Order: sequence, then structure tokens, then C-alpha cells
Amino acid sequence: METAMATIKFKAKPFTVYNIDGEVAYVAIPVPRLNSKHCDMPAFRKHPKYGALANSDLFPGVLNHIRKERLGDAIRLDRIPEGVTVDTSGFLAVVTLDV
Repeated sequence: METAMATIKFKAKPFTVYNIDGEVAYVAIPVPRLNSKHCDMPAFRKHPKYGALANSDLFPGVLNHIRKERLGDAIRLDRIPEGVTVDTSGFLAVVTLDV
């Protein structure tokens, strides 16, 4: 049996953090508050862990937990977490998280 791979996808504008001397320290992407519009809901409904919660009132809390555990408040481009892909080819970066 194939396991369902649910994805969360969002767009955000990267920002640059500078050192005191003016050199670039790192570039990061802010992580928004996640909701169902960021999710591949058919895949979440089939997911073995989150399937029962996908259509419930508890789902925003599940997404908040995933955000805290896997992404944090911002994603540094020099420390991209496992299971996260970032496309910075456009004005807005597209971040995809496999759950």
C-alpha cells in the first residue's frame, strides 16, 4: 500500500538579515500562519496520521503544530529543513513542505 504524501505550499517574500558591519548574514523567508488553503487537502484526507483531522475543527491546530515543529517563524536559506523545498526564481519564494 502506498502512503499518501501530503504537501503544504505557500509564497512569501525573502528578507535579508545583515551583520553589524553591513555584510549579509543570511537570507530568510517568513512562514505565514498556515491554514487549509496552503494544503493539498485531498492528500491530507488520505494521510495515515492526519486524515481523521483534515476536515475537523482541530486541523488549524495541527497545522500550527507542524509549523512550529518543522518550519519555525522563518526559514533560513542556508539551513533549509529536511522535507522542505524552496524555489526562489521569482519575486516571491515558493516553499513546499512534504508532511
